[in-house]
Amino acid sequence: MLFGRDHNGGPPLDDTPPPATKIFLGEKFLKLFGPERYKAYFGGRGSGKSHAIATVIVIIMAQRNVRVVCARQYQVSIRDSVKELLEQKIKALGLSDEFIILEREIIHKITGSRASFIGLDRNPDSAKSLEGADICWVEEARTINARSLEILIPTIRKPGSQIIFSWNPEHENDPVDNYFRGMGDNEGTWYPPHDSIIMKVGIEDNPWFYQTAMPHEMWHMMRGNPTRYRHVWLGDYDDTYDTKVFTNITHGRVDFANILGWSPPRYGMDFGFGSDPSAIVKVYINNLYRQIYIAKEFCGHIPIRDLTKALDAVLENIGNEVKADSSQPGTIDHLCSQGYNVIGAKKGPGSVKAGINWLQGYEIIIDPDCQYFREEARLYSWQVDRITRKPLPIPVDAHNHLWDAVRYATEDAQTEGDIPDKTGGVVRLNIGRR
Repeated sequence: MLFGRDHNGGPPLDDTPPPATKIFLGEKFLKLFGPERYKAYFGGRGSGKSHAIATVIVIIMAQRNVRVVCARQYQVSIRDSVKELLEQKIKALGLSDEFIILEREIIHKITGSRASFIGLDRNPDSAKSLEGADICWVEEARTINARSLEILIPTIRKPGSQIIFSWNPEHENDPVDNYFRGMGDNEGTWYPPHDSIIMKVGIEDNPWFYQTAMPHEMWHMMRGNPTRYRHVWLGDYDDTYDTKVFTNITHGRVDFANILGWSPPRYGMDFGFGSDPSAIVKVYINNLYRQIYIAKEFCGHIPIRDLTKALDAVLENIGNEVKADSSQPGTIDHLCSQGYNVIGAKKGPGSVKAGINWLQGYEIIIDPDCQYFREEARLYSWQVDRITRKPLPIPVDAHNHLWDAVRYATEDAQTEGDIPDKTGGVVRLNIGRR
């Protein structure tokens, strides 16, 4: 028995994880096997929070009968959940023969443990169905709103039940930060919730960090924008906005039936290679109100053979025109041979900056279901001068894959109504087109 108390609320059991577990986990994550009700793990990218928690949950499921619920605020489909991550850990631990992997559930054949996956945004009251859960893991907890938190915590009330929160800090007034890190007094004394472990983790707690592609990305940001580096990689709060590429961001859903001016959907695609993910977006433009709506997304590391599945997840139909990264004509030809209408975007010198300038002239509305886009909107930043610490008009080449897809998708709209500048061939905006 590995996890605190037995699931009937009995006395504490052996909390010591098996020796082999240390192969997969840093020391701080071994505390996940303890009996505390709350376990809150926060920190920057690369700390291995999600991988460690998934590993512990798989081990627990293999040791005794537990009901596990993996929750997040936004989950449109099972693809948005941590299900795939749990599957990876099952394979890494050599336990594939012991688990049954269903479309929306994972079951251990021997112990009878079950893991399910829910989103709280669509119907927060669905948390009321979680009363029998032994373990609830709230991933991306910084996005959970106050109402969901207020419902979730008292609902997970089975004797011996536990709630695990994992997140990258954004603002100190986010509900999860306020709950675990904001209950202090005027003298700086911190009063965390009773029966809890609250742990800040970083890359030093991830024994696998330097075996990934992340170190290159980290050093690139540290050199280009140290302020953003401290937020993204060290887990500091995001208190500065002057180096963000896009500050014209809101979140919400568009009611197309009652709002005039929306054009048909446009699609853009950025191909991922190496450590970069592939990205696909569905966007709408409203020139009447100068708005762009990010309606749907795909972002992930997939082989070329699976790009068609990613397109199917975003497109309304296979004939929709998709503007894609023209630097990969072979991949475009492959997709066209499969019946998709993919066209290379007109990339050129200055196109990135020109596209950014154009997008900055619109209010950009991100659908709450587009969680990866929300993350890129938060992290995409300008480089800063090493001496003056002022922002430079050069974006850091990171957290921009979905943004590149948006630039491709809106490429034609960026030049509609523009007129050439006869003095130098520069395209300038025709203000009268509004």
